[in-house]
Amino acid sequence: MTHSSFDVRISKCMPMKTIKVKCIGFWGAFDPRDNFILDLLKKRYQVELSDEPEYLFYSTSTEDFLDYDCVRIFYTGENVCPDFNLCDYAIGFERMTFADRYLRRPFYLDVPMYREDLDRAMHKHEFRMEDLKEKTEFCSFIYSNKESDPFRDQLLDKINSYKEVHSGGRYRNNIGGSVDDKFAYQWKHKFSIASENSYHSGYSTEKLVQSLAALTIPIYWGDPSIARDFNEKAFINCHQYDTLDEILERVIEIDQNEELYLKMLREPAFYPNFSLEEKRRELEEFIYHIIDQPYEKAFRKTRYCWGAIYEANAKRHRKMDRMAEKLLKIFHR
Repeated sequence: MTHSSFDVRISKCMPMKTIKVKCIGFWGAFDPRDNFILDLLKKRYQVELSDEPEYLFYSTSTEDFLDYDCVRIFYTGENVCPDFNLCDYAIGFERMTFADRYLRRPFYLDVPMYREDLDRAMHKHEFRMEDLKEKTEFCSFIYSNKESDPFRDQLLDKINSYKEVHSGGRYRNNIGGSVDDKFAYQWKHKFSIASENSYHSGYSTEKLVQSLAALTIPIYWGDPSIARDFNEKAFINCHQYDTLDEILERVIEIDQNEELYLKMLREPAFYPNFSLEEKRRELEEFIYHIIDQPYEKAFRKTRYCWGAIYEANAKRHRKMDRMAEKLLKIFHR
């Protein structure tokens, strides 16, 4: 028997480590008691949901993470840079390295609601010509949040000056109501405007994935380094052009050249070295490394001296913000 096979047999006999976990501050559809983070943890540990956690996973929708004196892991789906003075580890969009404390990971890789879109995008280049028969419309724009960089509206207006763009979300709607099925609606269109709400290197959400999944030519803006993640031959990368007029010229060129249009559709969404399985392993290794350490050695943020002062200031600002909110409610009665 080899040492490796012996180690595997021993590991199977060893009891699973029990850990106390809590998830707070995530998006609306996120279930703090049943989610992809807990699923990942349960593969290796006995997980106990607790209000006195050893490991706190938190996101951008709350400041209550400050109330938990434990190992804190920040996970963001928004364009928010981690504050490593307040968290021990972070998973986000920034293209950076920080020892064992950080993992760059766009959240469309994890969130269950985007798994089907991701699978479709990974196979979009395998389309059949009959799939294009339903593409009777020009371009879609599906957004409901009006809070965004002004460039998104400018891009919409510029493309709309050539042919009407169908706005199917609540924002700037021009079809008589918002659509129920984004994928089905995008599928009817030849192009789609895939714009992030803000400009930031590394910040790429589900927008491009969903547009590629619907077999459109995405007109993408937001992450200037997007070509590091996606095959630039499959979409229009607005960051490669100096003006809106140049972007529109490219749209017109593709729209009026069926051979070019089909060539772009046949391009895969990702580069050949992209592996979803490898991406999953990266997340597992990152999180398992945190928890497999002795608990006291898993802390990374500075907990004393200036670290304690920094956190005390954060708690003081939170208290002042809450007092201000109460006063505003009183005066607006």
